[in-house]
Amino acid sequence: MTLAAAIPAQLRGHHGFRITGIPVPQGSKGARVIKGRAQLFDTNATVLDAWRKHVRDTAIDQWRYTDTLTGPVRVWLWFAFPRYQSHYRTGRNETLLKDSAPRYPTSHKLGDVDKLQRAVFDALTEAKVWTDDSLVVDVRARKFWAGEHEYAPPEPGVDVILQAVTD
Repeated sequence: MTLAAAIPAQLRGHHGFRITGIPVPQGSKGARVIKGRAQLFDTNATVLDAWRKHVRDTAIDQWRYTDTLTGPVRVWLWFAFPRYQSHYRTGRNETLLKDSAPRYPTSHKLGDVDKLQRAVFDALTEAKVWTDDSLVVDVRARKFWAGEHEYAPPEPGVDVILQAVTD
């Protein structure tokens, strides 16, 4: 299913794009002292930097014919993750989920929805989709297993839908 087909009727006509890849949460901050000065850093900087660059580059490409948003923005984020192999049965039933497989991706390893959201918002700011993520006045972020819900992207990644708030 395409992103356009997955967008509910009430959201059609808004700006939307899909970013493929396994979403990475913003991560926690750590501190270290270098030459007598304290410095903060992201504890997952290696994977986070690659994800944010990918989000930024995709957003730049998808947003290139659209003006930077400068007023209030409403955002929908639909994150999709690949299922773990341990969620599936074995042998001839290897394509079937175990009864104990979780319905939603709530594993601590996948990240909190707010940290996933922060990573995307920071990348959208770098891409100049909006002047600053403080413009977001309404957000709906959800996590799914890829392809297992009507709003879930068919592969790992995130669908981003933006609407300038005019009311």
